[in-house]
This record gives sequence, structure tokens and C-alpha cells, in this order.
Amino acid sequence: MSYKKLTAPELHQFVQHWNYDDGIEPFNWIVKQKICDKGTALCLYWFLQPDYFYKFKNEDEIKEDVNYETYKLIKEIEEKYCAGFYEDENFSFNPKDEFLDENSNTKCIPKEMLEKSAGTVFERQDIEFAFLRKPNEKELKTIETKIKDAIKSIQVSNPDFIYGETNIAIQAIIESVEYWKGKELGKIKINNLSYLWMDCVQKQHNWGWIIWDWETGNNVGVTNATKELTCLADTIIRHTIDGFMPSTIIADLYKDLEGVTNFYDLKKDPYSGIGLLFSTDHMSFKDL
Repeated sequence: MSYKKLTAPELHQFVQHWNYDDGIEPFNWIVKQKICDKGTALCLYWFLQPDYFYKFKNEDEIKEDVNYETYKLIKEIEEKYCAGFYEDENFSFNPKDEFLDENSNTKCIPKEMLEKSAGTVFERQDIEFAFLRKPNEKELKTIETKIKDAIKSIQVSNPDFIYGETNIAIQAIIESVEYWKGKELGKIKINNLSYLWMDCVQKQHNWGWIIWDWETGNNVGVTNATKELTCLADTIIRHTIDGFMPSTIIADLYKDLEGVTNFYDLKKDPYSGIGLLFSTDHMSFKDL
């Protein structure tokens, strides 16, 4: 619920950064706040795509649509905006810059909602709500547990497996992924194989455990010495167990990371585009 602590400028950026596929819950609260700038309310209004709903003949039809809650929020913004509820006009927003053209259906949209609001243009800024840090003691214990669980998963199909040589472990991970594909996992937490893979990377290539600390949670990963490249735990096994990528990429990425400090050092660069390797040189590192 951290959005309730945001200032007016931060709310304006929040509206422009929000992934609208995640729902509209924050905005049901935001539109009721006097701190919400008039330009922010207008910006939110158009991000909610009000022109979508005017293809319906009446509200009874709209109630049958999956986006009915969004429609109600749009109508609330309209009512408050036109009644002067939003008094501050610090951030200008112009619907014509992005949302309106000669083909737009605006006959049922109030005139006020079509016009540029007063204030200073405050466009979307690139903001990274995240930083890197070392794992704390509790997180290190969790990582250790997950590695042990990964070894147990491998031993279901390969009882003789003992974790020692990293190259052998990488091959065992691949074989385990192939074994478990399409099978009922039961209590097997197959994604823990990612932790074993990352442990191999940090031992073989002198990478280190890292926490990618987001506003919404913490992701465990490994990063190189310069903190420019990061692999996260929720990627490589998830990408291969469902067949999205061939399991051989588990060994390919492991080998290709040798001596690599940034993307330019890679012999080939197929990894960032599929979310296995992230560039993190722009992020701050906080040794908490």
C-alpha cells in the first residue's frame, strides 16, 4: 500500500508507470484524494481508455463487460474533474499528444476531458524502484536450503549424484530438467535447480550472491564482480522446464559467462532478450 505515501509528483509518475494489466485497485483510492493533481487525474483518465466504452449502447451492456470496474472509475474521475474536485494544476497533460486523433470517438466524452490541463508538462521519467545488495544471514540460509533441495530433486532420477564438480552438476541439472518435463512434480520444487545452477556460476566464475531488492519484493540472484550483470533465480529453470527454451541453454549460459564483465564481452547475446541475463550496471549497490 506504499502508493498512499506518495507525494503529488510521485503520484503523477505512478500513474504513468503502472502496469494496467495488474488491475486498478490503487486508483480507486488515488482519485478520491485532494492531493491528486488535476493533470494527474486527466492522465489517469486517458490511460484507462475511456473511448473504449462508448461502443456500448447502454450501461446494462457495459455491466456485462469484464472491464466494468474500470468504467466506474472513469465515470468517477469525470464527475470529480468536471466538478472542480481536483484543485491543484501543477502538472499539464494533453490527451491530444498520445490518445486523440481524427479517428477518436469522443462524442460521449465531456469537453473538459479533451482539453489540455494547466501547469507544467511533467512527462514520464525512467525510474528504477530497485537496488542490489548482499543477502543477509537469513537469506543465505534460505539459499543453502534451496541448494540442498535441488540436489535431492536430482537424486530422484540420479541417486548417485553428489554435488562437487560444477561442470558435472550443470549436466545433472539438465538431465533432471529433461526427466521432470511433463511429469507430476508433487512435492518436488523444480525451480530450486536454479539455485544450484547459480551456485555453480558463482563458484566457477567468481560471481557473488545478490538480492535484487524491488519495491514489491526481493529476488535472489548472482552477479559478477562489477555488478554489471545479474542472473536471477526465477528464470533459467522456469524457462526450460516448460519448453520455452531448450535445456541446453543451462550449459550454454554457464559456459558463456566465463571472463564476462558486461554484455559486450559475450561471444553471443541471446540471453538478455529472453530474460536470463540482466544488465544492472545502472543500479545502485547498497551493502546493507
